[in-house]
Amino acid sequence: MNQAQPWWGTFKFDMTETKCWRVGQRTIAIKRDMHEWSIWNKETPKEETKLITVTPKGIHETFKDSDLKRYMTNQTSNVLVIEPSLADRSMTVRPAKPFVIMPEQEVQVYISTPLWMTVMLPDTQIPIADMPFWRPSDSWFGPSTMHGDICYSKNTDAKTDRNKLETRSHRANSIITIKNAHDEPLTVERMSLPVPALKLYVDDSGMFWTDQVSILQEVEHNKPISHVRHSPPKVKSHIVRVSESRELSSKTSFLSTLISLID
Repeated sequence: MNQAQPWWGTFKFDMTETKCWRVGQRTIAIKRDMHEWSIWNKETPKEETKLITVTPKGIHETFKDSDLKRYMTNQTSNVLVIEPSLADRSMTVRPAKPFVIMPEQEVQVYISTPLWMTVMLPDTQIPIADMPFWRPSDSWFGPSTMHGDICYSKNTDAKTDRNKLETRSHRANSIITIKNAHDEPLTVERMSLPVPALKLYVDDSGMFWTDQVSILQEVEHNKPISHVRHSPPKVKSHIVRVSESRELSSKTSFLSTLISLID
């Protein structure tokens, strides 16, 4: 990743200028006019794996097949703030192959989730746009169809080796520690990662990280329970926080105990 020209931060726009954020064919284009910002959102059916680049609009480039939204103001400024953000829902993570944690054992896995591009006017707290570089499919996580939450769904390798992680400019890595405090083996077929409650960081190499998540899995009154904690990620390189969590959960969920995050 080119650290001299990151895709996020403060960007200056001349009048009628259009800048494009691209991940392969995936494109988000922003144009400044006197009284409005126009944002085109061109999605791709499959996730792109290339790095994010910021380029001018091509001379003959049009966005006829892209979704267009217009945001009106009394007078546009010459500056926009682009922030990387985590997903606006929890992520249901399904390992490519289920794994088993033996009783009283603890494992650490690495999982990546897609980033959102949040577009802000200077000195404001409400974004004018908030778009994923790749939108995962919808899912449901909970003990029944009546109790649970709408999430995003993601298949993953759930890597255990830090050195096998790929640096992707549109994804963030999460370190998840799971301890099986039950006296029976724990089979992990899928788990819910509450990314809206996590902060986002970037390290010296340009790799994004979320808060580190620790899950103590046990059984209380014959029901699986997850005791959860989160803290800044423990990585070797220096990290800088680049965005706050989307929500400070009012539920007991992410602060102490909740219905099982693992099934």
